[in-house]
Amino acid sequence: MLRSLSGVFAALVITTLGCGRVVNHPPDVQAGPIPSPKTVVPGGVVQLVFEVQDPDGDDMEFYWTQMPAEPAGHFSDIHSRTPTWTAPEDVEGPIHFLLQVNVMDTEGGGVLGTAPSVLVRTP
Repeated sequence: MLRSLSGVFAALVITTLGCGRVVNHPPDVQAGPIPSPKTVVPGGVVQLVFEVQDPDGDDMEFYWTQMPAEPAGHFSDIHSRTPTWTAPEDVEGPIHFLLQVNVMDTEGGGVLGTAPSVLVRTP
């Protein structure tokens, strides 16, 4: 009988301790992304502010995109936490762009951030 109780105790200890597994938490967005300014002329530059931390202290990778993809604007660095975005030159009429960032930590956690739309309009 003592043998089976010690087996149950060992199973409870392993279950409680989680077999040494560490739970990964995804990055946590504190602010943003925030574009400044929110309205520009073709070729205008927008600064993106983005505050994010990883609760586990993991390194993070950033990947910025724009929607719609065409006409294409240009990010200063698509892998930067806070890049600038230059509006496309060949815009006809006003057009709204969504600037998004996909943040992944090195342990596989991720989050998608979308800035309020940026309006590009001809003068």
